[in-house]
Formats: sequence, C-alpha cells, structure tokens
Amino acid sequence: MKTRLITLAMAACMGIGRAAGQEVFQQVVDTNKLIIEDPSASGAALSIAQFKYTAMQYLCTMAIKAGNGQADGSFLDRQAQAMNNFITGYLTELTAEKESKKQKEVMIRYWKASADNPLFGDKDTETTRAFTTDPTSITPFSLDTNWELADSARKEKNK
Repeated sequence: MKTRLITLAMAACMGIGRAAGQEVFQQVVDTNKLIIEDPSASGAALSIAQFKYTAMQYLCTMAIKAGNGQADGSFLDRQAQAMNNFITGYLTELTAEKESKKQKEVMIRYWKASADNPLFGDKDTETTRAFTTDPTSITPFSLDTNWELADSARKEKNK
C-alpha cells in the first residue's frame, strides 16, 4: 500500500508543470533513476543514487500531502538542490579524511545536521530513518530532512 502511494505521488510530481518550476527536482530524480537502472553502476554510486531517489520520492509525497494535493515546484527545486549540495559536501569531506576516526566524526556531524532539521515532523520513523538504521548505508540521513537548513547547518559547522 505504501509503495502504491509513493508511486502515485511520484506520478503526480512528474505531472507538475515545468512552468511552475521543478527543473532541479526532476533532474535529480531522472539522473538517479538512470544510475539505479544501470547494471554497471558501482555499489557506492548505486547506494547514493538510491538514497537521493528515495529522498525525492519522500519529499514529493509529503509535499503533496502538506499542500492538499499540490506541491510547489520551486520548493521541490530548492530542497533537491540543497540535498545535492549536502551530499556532495558530505562525500567530499568523508573521502578527504584518511583516518576512520575522522571519517566517523564527519558522518556524525552530517547525520546530526539531517536529524536536527526535520521538514515535516513525520512520526513514521520506520520510513524516515530507514537509511540511518541500515549499517551498510553510505548516506545515513533521515528522509524527513529540511535540506536547506541541514545544508546551512553543515556549512556553519565547517567554519
């Protein structure tokens, strides 16, 4: 049932007119879907793409619920851009650190930035924390994240 709801919400998001924005959101969805469907994609690339794609599905579904059946395209674009910036910053910092202790500090800092900045206050933590509770996840972040605030928080901690 939940899968059907997500599929319907994604279909609705795909149908939001380009005039209303949503170019960045759609690019993130399309790019990551291609990676997921690519049989030659590396495990790391696949894991990251799966998180981004799932995060955009979740964002769209919840935005439609919050907007009484409609999602603001510019809102989706801003969140998608901020999520990309957040994850790019995370991966850049993570790979720059050579010591596992320092890598763990980076992971915790970014995890906190995600966890401390919820967007919808969703009580369904089984869904929202699916990537945080998976010990193999490269991207241990909450799906219920205000990516603009989380990206700002991670930048502040870098100063």
